Amino acid sequence: MRCPKSAVTMRNEELLLSNGTANKMNGALDHSDQPDPDAIKMFVGQIPRSWSEKELKELFEPYGAVYQINVLRDRSQNPPQSKGCCFVTFYTRKAALEAQNALHNIKTLPGMHHPIQMKPADSEKSNAVEDRKLFIGMVSKKCNENDIRVMFSPFGQIEECRILRGPDGLSRGCAFVTFSTRAMAQNAIKAMHQSQTMEGCSSPIVVKFADTQKDKEQRRLQQQLAQQMQQLNTATWGNLTGLGGLTPQYLALLQQATSSSNLGAFSGIQQMAGRGRPLVQEI
Repeated sequence: MRCPKSAVTMRNEELLLSNGTANKMNGALDHSDQPDPDAIKMFVGQIPRSWSEKELKELFEPYGAVYQINVLRDRSQNPPQSKGCCFVTFYTRKAALEAQNALHNIKTLPGMHHPIQMKPADSEKSNAVEDRKLFIGMVSKKCNENDIRVMFSPFGQIEECRILRGPDGLSRGCAFVTFSTRAMAQNAIKAMHQSQTMEGCSSPIVVKFADTQKDKEQRRLQQQLAQQMQQLNTATWGNLTGLGGLTPQYLALLQQATSSSNLGAFSGIQQMAGRGRPLVQEI
């Protein structure tokens, strides 16, 4: 004869069943409480404002178990209203990237005029991205993001692909592609740089590492130097003999500043100009 279950035993069984159901609803079945260490938090835009976490979970789950979904809401409204975007974190990095590859700029949700925008959240970005982000130039203006993904996916997992567009929404003929590792990016450069001339382009495709913030600052300083040189007396530059009138100190700084490896000299030129020191010796 079987003994009847105690109230405590029955309650424990209810809790186990409830927890199991909750884990399944949260997409956490067969997973630990936390996502993998290299999991990516993704920002997702162009979603219907009427959608809740439940509808979004159904959208994302085909690509992997979902750890967390957070719909961004306007708290000034009562009740708070969706802003049409959210954050989603999968348990694995692989699931997040597969979802991005399948949805970003490809799938348009009901009632929306533009496709889903999905990319790593700003909090996930770091300087390391610069080590694996490529600039792609001389791209056919007929290409979209999916075309670029197909072209570069043989070299590895792509985290982000973006075509530069003008205010009119038309392609500018260039793009950025970010791979998961620097090695993947290097392989893409070796195989793709100047490998073909795309439709409507005058030169072969350009594939190189995207400019870092330091590169951009260096180019800005060089542009300022060029403007400074243009402001010199046109008569001096128009007559080569006039170069002899430049002070030796200024000529030395000018020679250093025109070298990309020594931009500190440019500040010296600016200081000379700021102190009112004559750039041309009196004759």
